[in-house]
Amino acid sequence: MIPETPDDDLRRGVRARLSERTLFSATGMSSIRRGTGRPCDVCGHSIDSPTLEREVEGAGVLGLAHPLCYTMWRAESALLKRPTRSRESSRPSRVIW
Repeated sequence: MIPETPDDDLRRGVRARLSERTLFSATGMSSIRRGTGRPCDVCGHSIDSPTLEREVEGAGVLGLAHPLCYTMWRAESALLKRPTRSRESSRPSRVIW
């Protein structure tokens, strides 16, 4: 068994917060700059200079994240957005000519 890392806990937290809609989906535009000392919306730790910070656009809201936190947030957002396949949709479609 592979031991869990702190990243696993953070990833589960991101997934839960996305499902609960207490963290918006990171599928919009983002920009990067030097840290401003404000807290990361993913891990809660401050993003101090010279660390870079990602500013993420949501629907009428902006979020901030460390680069690694942003990568995880973006990946989990993409997984949440992907549609699940039902039994009907897993069958090949028939083409009638």
